[in-house]
Amino acid sequence: MSGDAQLSPPAVEPEAAAVDKASEESFSAAPGTSVEEVTFKIQFGKNSSDVKRPFDSTVGDLKDEIQKQLGIPSNLQKLMCKGSALKLDTATLRQAGIKDGIKLLLIGSNPSAVDAAKAGPSGAAAGDWDAPKVEEPVYKQAQHAKVLAKGVPDGALPGIPGRQVPMDDSMTAIPGLLNSQGSKVRMTFKTELQQLWLGSEATTQKVPYGTISKIESWPIEGNEGYSILALHLGAGGTSKYWLYFFPSQYISGLKIRILGIESLL
Repeated sequence: MSGDAQLSPPAVEPEAAAVDKASEESFSAAPGTSVEEVTFKIQFGKNSSDVKRPFDSTVGDLKDEIQKQLGIPSNLQKLMCKGSALKLDTATLRQAGIKDGIKLLLIGSNPSAVDAAKAGPSGAAAGDWDAPKVEEPVYKQAQHAKVLAKGVPDGALPGIPGRQVPMDDSMTAIPGLLNSQGSKVRMTFKTELQQLWLGSEATTQKVPYGTISKIESWPIEGNEGYSILALHLGAGGTSKYWLYFFPSQYISGLKIRILGIESLL
């Protein structure tokens, strides 16, 4: 199984994983069996794998196989089908509505990677996932200072300085942001599409998770509960989408959800 989703503690966004052909075949029924089978895809992070399983095997059986291959405990896995989670492990794939050609989205992460991300490098201080400081603070640069002068937009979520708060699955949007033109923007997570929607009154930009190569952030001096955010887009991350007044406590949660837990390592 090759490894754009995520479990964090408690909600983790996906980490990239690679499974070779031999591993993928282990998800399938044993050769020579005559049971009816269903072929579908599992999307994990930026990669996907073709999987063949007995139609009357259970969702729990599938999770057990995933645990064997990727080390993600079955109770920490979430399998999404057409935007809805498969909640009943005792249901068969047939009962769960799994059909040939369908795609399941796997959200989960190896606990060892989560622990490493939580611990961080030895001696690391809170906020070390933020971008290195430049000679002139980003918030003082003319292009950013002009937007910041507008102040925190109406409808913005409360910002919390100096700590990180997990971004659980129920959080589907972050309102009250500003873009580089100073226009109000709403960030919406379309997990089932693996897309980030950045909508203003004029337009909505739909950004596939896989095109975001890096996320940088800088706390705003005097209002550290909020940060300036830069989404690096495209090959090499040469294009940046700037966002302002992003709640600082959700920086690490955003990175896990979009880039995977390894983005904090």
